[in-house]
Amino acid sequence: MSLARARILDARNPRHGRLRPDAKRPVAPGGRDGAPCKSHQSHQKSLAELSKSKETTTEHANALIATCFALTFQSVTFEDGMAEYMTFIRGILIVGAQMWIKGIKPIFVNMFDQDQRAVLEPEMTGLPLIRQEWADGAIEGIGSLRGLCREGVEVEYFELIMDMATKLRASSWEAYQALQKHYGWWIQLPHDKFKLVIDLSNQTFILLATHWIAVKQIMAPITAAERRCREKSPPPPPAQEKEPPVDLGILRWLVYLNKQVDDEHLIYNQWPLWVEDQLNRDPAAFGKRC
Repeated sequence: MSLARARILDARNPRHGRLRPDAKRPVAPGGRDGAPCKSHQSHQKSLAELSKSKETTTEHANALIATCFALTFQSVTFEDGMAEYMTFIRGILIVGAQMWIKGIKPIFVNMFDQDQRAVLEPEMTGLPLIRQEWADGAIEGIGSLRGLCREGVEVEYFELIMDMATKLRASSWEAYQALQKHYGWWIQLPHDKFKLVIDLSNQTFILLATHWIAVKQIMAPITAAERRCREKSPPPPPAQEKEPPVDLGILRWLVYLNKQVDDEHLIYNQWPLWVEDQLNRDPAAFGKRC
């Protein structure tokens, strides 16, 4: 029996952790019950009101940006933080755009770095490919979702992550660009369509999310190289390199989202479950995160 199949069978067991239909979802510490907490709701209201205000001050706009950054990083520490992470990434861009329109200088000088490609491309075009069996698994797993994606946003989401996985066979740099294209897509979506992307009552969007996050996990060597380029600091020589602490990061989201897939759709989630299993055995299974 394959490991993924065993996970599917185990998921049908009450011990797997999925709630019974008649059970109430427990409230996590800090009042996290699947909906944004009051402070997050207040901040989202401030973001919405910013574009209507004609008297936005430098201090107010920069405070909103700083809060967005703080909440974005905080969301990575929560297992159900994906929707908040995506919301506040959008918030940073919304506030930044309003600051630019109103001529307000941001305190975060690199917020809109126009030279990103010029800095990254020379360093990342020569990156080795990830193991091809990882890319093949991603393509097969994502491909299984094709028949589930019928509406416009579902189809766009599917095509973007399939492009990401497919390019892992040919070029790590092109795969990274596809990853960035996916970010740019959901960041710029109209709000009514963005709400669909983060709707965890929709099994298709849950499956698209588990596959997106799983692809990001197997791209660890590529995203680690990108961070080194941004920091403009080369990796230490092998003799001096120390074992870095592994940050679980958005792996928490993968574990959480895998548990939200219902019994009917578990067959479509075999590959993300396999990725989770590999990382449970060895957090650096796909490469070290720095």
